[in-house]
Amino acid sequence: MRYNLIQMILRATGLLMTLLLTALIGSVISSNIDAIGSATAAVNFIMFVAIVGWIVCIIGLLGFFVSALDKPLLQLPLDAIAVLFTFIGAIVLAAKLRVVNCGEINPKALPTDWIAWGSANDEGRCRRLQASTVFIWFLFACVSGSLFLTIRAARNTYGSLRSAASRPSMSQISSNIRCRRMSLTRSRELVVR
Repeated sequence: MRYNLIQMILRATGLLMTLLLTALIGSVISSNIDAIGSATAAVNFIMFVAIVGWIVCIIGLLGFFVSALDKPLLQLPLDAIAVLFTFIGAIVLAAKLRVVNCGEINPKALPTDWIAWGSANDEGRCRRLQASTVFIWFLFACVSGSLFLTIRAARNTYGSLRSAASRPSMSQISSNIRCRRMSLTRSRELVVR
């Protein structure tokens, strides 16, 4: 029960991060004037990651209310895809943005294909991209935690690979010992007769 509450909080927080990420990236896309193709592609990929985040978080939250969606085998691939795409998107966005002070953008120090070029207000675009980078990393933390709890739920529901080859319990050992003692006693009786 405790893990369900934690997972619900993680999914709700992930949904909030996805909402903020969608708003910021949507603002970057709407203010796009003549950005370089690679910058536009990176921003569009981040919007794709946000859409994946929406789908996974909504289905995950609905799983708490609709029992048909509360299957670890359904949630596991969705969470894994969300973790993969969010991680790739966070790295792409951080690498394309670089470490800059958006208040003092130096055009000579940055390449012409920098992701924040291509708006009437490059400083505002840079700040929105910085905020998007923060929120996508928070989203990555939320979906990673949710994936961990989904794996845990799948192992509890379906068992693990090691459970089939686990050691017998103490009651099984004691019943095996009793059976062996009884068979030894019977075989001795047969030998004596």
